[in-house]
Amino acid sequence: MAKNTYQTYTQETPVDIYRGDFLRRGAMCAALAVRHPGLEEVSVEANSIVAQIDARRAALQSAEDDQVRARALEDIEKLDVVDVYTEMRRTMSAKSYDVAKLLPDAPSTLRRLGTSNFTDRANEAVSNLRVLPENDPIRVAFLERLEKELTEFRSADKAEDQTRVALQSGRMALTLYKSELSQAREAQLGTIQSILKDREKTALFTLPWRKPARSAEEETAEETDTP
Repeated sequence: MAKNTYQTYTQETPVDIYRGDFLRRGAMCAALAVRHPGLEEVSVEANSIVAQIDARRAALQSAEDDQVRARALEDIEKLDVVDVYTEMRRTMSAKSYDVAKLLPDAPSTLRRLGTSNFTDRANEAVSNLRVLPENDPIRVAFLERLEKELTEFRSADKAEDQTRVALQSGRMALTLYKSELSQAREAQLGTIQSILKDREKTALFTLPWRKPARSAEEETAEETDTP
């Protein structure tokens, strides 16, 4: 840190650094408030901001947890579809159906597909079953089961999409919140400077932070992407 200066925080500064910075300042201002009453207000505000950061981090953690759970449930529903598909394929093979025509995808292939392609292939399987006569044993035994599992998978996929959007919004909100934190930080340090009238002392009311240096690979990629 340069003498008589303190570092400016930006949106790239981790929120944990912001939190520790306000926590430190709150403690130091509280300790000096007896000699400098004007620092008491800074201490109260800094501690309040720490509580706000904790609440926002807790909300983001909850959103992350919801997304993980939703993805897990989506994967379970996908497995249920594949299980019915696998059983149906084996039964059709045993009964000499044209499996390659009606259910061309191997279960292992189906399982590895992304959500969109998986849904398309599963829908195709349902359509192929509907081509069979209504009293066909395979259609009677499996069509309704496959449709049920596929419907549940779509619901789980929709729920996962919603949690993912909520998580993205939460992360963006936290990034934007850092602008407010930066402004509050500068205001507090300005107040401290006006009271102590010593820039070197004022710098002690902050935590050091440095933007991580970019790797050679990142710099090379940027140069390559730049027209």
